[in-house]
Amino acid sequence: MQTVTIQGRTYNYSHAIGRGSPAGAGFRNPVDLALGHEDKMYVLSRGSEAEPCQRVTVLSLNEEFLGEFGGPGHENGEFIWPTAIAIDSEGFVYVSDEWLNRITVFDQEGQFVRNWGNSGSNEGQLNGPAGLVFDREDNILITENLNHRVQKFSKHGKFIGSFGQHGSGFGELTRPWGVAIDSQNDIYVADWYNDRIQKFSSSGAYIRTFDEWPGDGNRLKRPSDVAVDSQGDIYITDWWNKKVEIFDSCGVHLTTFFGDALNLSKWAQHFIDSNPDYQKARMRVKSFEDEWKFNMPISVEVSADGFIYVVEDQRWRIQVYRKDLHWIEPQFNL
Repeated sequence: MQTVTIQGRTYNYSHAIGRGSPAGAGFRNPVDLALGHEDKMYVLSRGSEAEPCQRVTVLSLNEEFLGEFGGPGHENGEFIWPTAIAIDSEGFVYVSDEWLNRITVFDQEGQFVRNWGNSGSNEGQLNGPAGLVFDREDNILITENLNHRVQKFSKHGKFIGSFGQHGSGFGELTRPWGVAIDSQNDIYVADWYNDRIQKFSSSGAYIRTFDEWPGDGNRLKRPSDVAVDSQGDIYITDWWNKKVEIFDSCGVHLTTFFGDALNLSKWAQHFIDSNPDYQKARMRVKSFEDEWKFNMPISVEVSADGFIYVVEDQRWRIQVYRKDLHWIEPQFNL
């Protein structure tokens, strides 16, 4: 793709961030990211049973490694199966854990502040908390993978309200994952097992569904996350299909990202340059086309200045695109 123009929008591929690493400058099975204050990015790694390295990696938008916090375990500030990360208006960092059924809060420097959450299916209890997002009032919305609903809490953990129930009808949810809020305070939920994105009002009333578009086989399959930009365009990580789909606010499909990482990230290139054996191994590869493409894109985030960040669970990196509303095609006189 690299550059595509559609209906007054131009999307340009920018660069890749990150590499595979169990600690330090890299990620291991990253599942989500959050854009913080002072141009900081917080990337949540889930790790695996074979390699438990659950943590939050902190870096600048220029890919400067700034530190990490968290770790595997049950104690305060530790995770078992972390799922999502979000930042409130004051810069505090919130991480959901679907195994421990709790939300852990850190300050901007990664120091543990508090945690909250009780296991169960009653109002205010959690069972498989997955996606996180803050609304305009700094309340936090949480999707629950196993309670099949969305709950709203104050950022200190006080229950406010909920919507959704198990099922496949309009307004019903089955194992929801990512969640986003647009400029009108409407809520978008990645209804993972129902293969769709559902849009709700701020009060939880069903509005519409995004799941398919004209063309053979054009349908979402296990969408894991959703984001909405300032113009109302909707970005969906189509996890199983290994793509990112983009719709406008009316449900019209705009374009598809397949992954464009032709060049390695700074961290990955530095690692290759420092290891001659890896250099030789890459020289024997005939084509890197598969490496360029997404492999299990799991999370997407959009910034106010038009950057789109796509987290890849299986490539252990982030691919970055930019939306340009004022793109002018260069003129060539041949």
